[in-house]
Amino acid sequence: MESARKTGTREWADETRNLYIGCHNACRYCFARANALRFGQIESEIQWAGMRLNKGTMKDLGKEKTRTSCKPRRIMFPSTHDLFPEHLDVITASLKLWLAPGNQILIVTKPRHEVVKHLCNELRGYRRQIIFRFTIGSMNNDILRFWEPGAPSYDERYDCLWTAHASGFETSVSCEPYLDNKIYDLAMAVSSLVTGSIWIGKMNRISSRVNTDGWASKERSFLHRVFDSQTNESIKDLYGRLKDKPQVHWKDSIKKVLGLPEEEIG
Repeated sequence: MESARKTGTREWADETRNLYIGCHNACRYCFARANALRFGQIESEIQWAGMRLNKGTMKDLGKEKTRTSCKPRRIMFPSTHDLFPEHLDVITASLKLWLAPGNQILIVTKPRHEVVKHLCNELRGYRRQIIFRFTIGSMNNDILRFWEPGAPSYDERYDCLWTAHASGFETSVSCEPYLDNKIYDLAMAVSSLVTGSIWIGKMNRISSRVNTDGWASKERSFLHRVFDSQTNESIKDLYGRLKDKPQVHWKDSIKKVLGLPEEEIG
């Protein structure tokens, strides 16, 4: 039987880990919040901002402490929330527990100075097992504030990339979702600080994940920018400009438009 196509997080890692339910970023396109509403984990979008510990993950952490041997895995952390300063004790302890048996950890975040500096210092002995993948969907702070109101500015994310790079960690950037038509410029701007890959992907399932109730024309203009940048013609143009850049990889949403084959986990 033909194996399932790699999509979403399966393009990046063997498995995902999350320590919390909810996220302070309040991203308007958030898939995790949409799923939490759908499956009754929260009763409203507002509740998603009230982060709480994931009891299931806490139980798994307890089991992992007693595990004597296991095959090292590539773990993406996190996938449904971001990393915030008030959670650093739990985050750091969990990462060290996952790293101890030799696992590779892909840390995916809209990075904050305090968090990245702390992790670079605390985890410096595990540098060879860690990839920092920082999510940057635009260089325009007005656009970032609209779509990701609780997340850091472009300048802070860029500075975090510099910090991780200067600290000797493998670095990567995710432009998923990309939020305007300036992604070529963004890729060029970060390329010198990226030791690994730059991933580009669309904003998916907009109609079911983005609540546009009550939006005025100014708010809708941000959505139109996304639609305009994600037409098949725009994607083909972007691919033409970046296809010869070895750092650039394309998420499944782009591969479907271009008819590109799957890649190894990256």
